[in-house]
Amino acid sequence: MHNYTKPHFNIRRLLALTILMTVFVMALPAIAARAQTPTLPEYIVVSGDTLYGIADRFKTTVEEIQAVNNMDGDTSLQPGDHLKIPGLEGLSGIMVSDFVPLGASLTVLARRGQSTVEGLIKLNKLTSPSELFVGREITITQNPETQTVASIPPLLPGESMLEAAVQNQTNYYRLARINTLATPNLALPMDTYYAPSATQTTNSLAIPGLEEISLGNMPFMQGQTYTIRVKTSQPLKVSSELRNLKPGFYPLSENEQVAYGGINALAEPGIYPLTMEFTTASDLTYRIIQYVFVNDGNYAVDTNINVDPKTLEEEANVDEDKVFNDLVTNPTPTQQWSGLWLSPTNEPVCVTDKFGNRRTYNNDDSKLYYHTGLDLGYCMGIDVYAPAAGTVVAVKPEQVIRGNAIVIDHGMGIFTTYMHLAKILVSEGEAVVPGQKIGEIGNTGRSAGPHLHFQVDANGVHVNPETWLLKVFP
Repeated sequence: MHNYTKPHFNIRRLLALTILMTVFVMALPAIAARAQTPTLPEYIVVSGDTLYGIADRFKTTVEEIQAVNNMDGDTSLQPGDHLKIPGLEGLSGIMVSDFVPLGASLTVLARRGQSTVEGLIKLNKLTSPSELFVGREITITQNPETQTVASIPPLLPGESMLEAAVQNQTNYYRLARINTLATPNLALPMDTYYAPSATQTTNSLAIPGLEEISLGNMPFMQGQTYTIRVKTSQPLKVSSELRNLKPGFYPLSENEQVAYGGINALAEPGIYPLTMEFTTASDLTYRIIQYVFVNDGNYAVDTNINVDPKTLEEEANVDEDKVFNDLVTNPTPTQQWSGLWLSPTNEPVCVTDKFGNRRTYNNDDSKLYYHTGLDLGYCMGIDVYAPAAGTVVAVKPEQVIRGNAIVIDHGMGIFTTYMHLAKILVSEGEAVVPGQKIGEIGNTGRSAGPHLHFQVDANGVHVNPETWLLKVFP
């Protein structure tokens, strides 16, 4: 037989416990809300910014920006204000603008900025690798507490991350973590890696002997000249290819070389791969492929031009074009010009037609041409001058299309051609100096009136002459 004792309840204790549980349950939503508040990156307002502009830039809405920043309709923006940007949950830091450098992939950009590939994709709404073209403005995040890094020499075949860590006096697990590697064993030879540094680097190409590489006269555009300039600390053979064209590299100094490339005026605007190869003295070749965007030149359409029908005959055009194309695709390595080019006619110049303009002849709309040079009219005198130092490589009188013509080689693949002349005052092989009179304006060949057709070719591509008259090329 067991004794049974009825439980004794303390009413006051039960009541207190019930009240405490009620208060705790009521507080749960607030605690959960605080725990689940997402981190968001911040944008620093600059002069001229508007909420609408910021919302459009980051693919969000004004209302969402106001909501996450506790703003009302009367809140005004001031330069220096910090705004959290919605839709970027999980990212943190201060958002800043940068431009995609040559050789940068998402992985390299993430390593350099100590972020993640996923974060960069999310931050810039990227959907394809081709969107990461050279010169594109992108957004990255910076954290003041993040260690600054600099690129290090690449691992050669057979080398490990441990050797790189020893050379850079850091822990190799830390080095792997900085470079977004799950383990040091995943490091690949000839890839771009970064190590802790007192100063931040912008170099995205860790190639032995390569100190600096830069693209000039950007952005890429129909009919424009671009330059690729390379500085080295040891011998490097450099080559490049864009749209199936390979401009040669020529020495500017003992440790610097440059290539002058041209974009055809009829090139379809869009994204193209730029390929570069660097070969060391030990025959190690590094190859990079980077997308570039070719912009529209926005060329005008000329009214119909009436010319002698004989100058439009296909056979004459083909034969003559071959002669002149052969001349301007036979470069010499020595740069003869320096500084800004002079005008080939008396100033102020009288431009009668610009480079790149689309045109038709004799009301024949079935054939569309584009203007391969700059037309300078008979305004301030008939004299034609050499705009820069060079060597006359061709004197071609009585051409069907070009009339009386001169071709001058300025070195490094840069040539100038002078067409429709009335007189030629130089001879083949003659060295000319800037401002030297070389001919007189005329109306020979395919011409609708007295003028000089002044043409510039960069490694076989017709490019805008006005650029060479306004900009100093190295």
